[in-house]
Amino acid sequence: MSDIEQQLGDLARIGTVASVDHAARTCTVETGDIVTGPLPWMAVRAGRMTIWSPPSVGEQVLLICPEGDTEAGIILPGLYSDDNPAPSDSADEVVIAFEDGARLSYDMAAHGLSATLPEGGTVDLEADGGIRIKGDVSVEGTIRATGLIKSDDDVWAENISLKHHGHGAPLPWSE
Repeated sequence: MSDIEQQLGDLARIGTVASVDHAARTCTVETGDIVTGPLPWMAVRAGRMTIWSPPSVGEQVLLICPEGDTEAGIILPGLYSDDNPAPSDSADEVVIAFEDGARLSYDMAAHGLSATLPEGGTVDLEADGGIRIKGDVSVEGTIRATGLIKSDDDVWAENISLKHHGHGAPLPWSE
C-alpha cells in the first residue's frame, strides 16, 4: 500500500471510547492497536443552545483524523453497536434512553410524548411564572399542595360537590 493510501485510510477510523475526562471534555479512543491521547468529541449542539451528552466508555465512535494524524483527531460519538443498540427502530419516534432505564420519547405518528423513570425516580419542575396544563389531567397517587387550591368550576370528592355542598359559612377565598 502506498503512503497516500495509508494516509487516506487513516482519515477516518472506527474505534471504541477507552476513557472519558468530563471536565476537559476529551476522551481517548482505542482503534486497532492504537489508543489515542485525549481528543475532543463533537457535541450535538454547542451554540446558543447546548446539549451535554458525553460519550461513554465502550461506546463505538468514528475518529476523524486530519492528514491521518490520530493525535489531532476529533471524535464523532454515537455509532450503534451490539453492545449499545438503538433504542428504537421506528421512523416515527424520537427517543432518549438512559442506562438506568429512564426513557423520553415522542411518537410523531401517534402524537404522544412519554417520559418514564426507573423505580424511585423523581421529577422537579420549577417555573416562577407558573405552569399551565391544557387538557384533562389524570393522577394516580396523592396530590399535596402547600398553597391555595382554586377551581373556576367545582371540586368533587366521592360524589360530593364542594360547590353545591355548603355548610353556610363563606369560603376563605370567596370574592
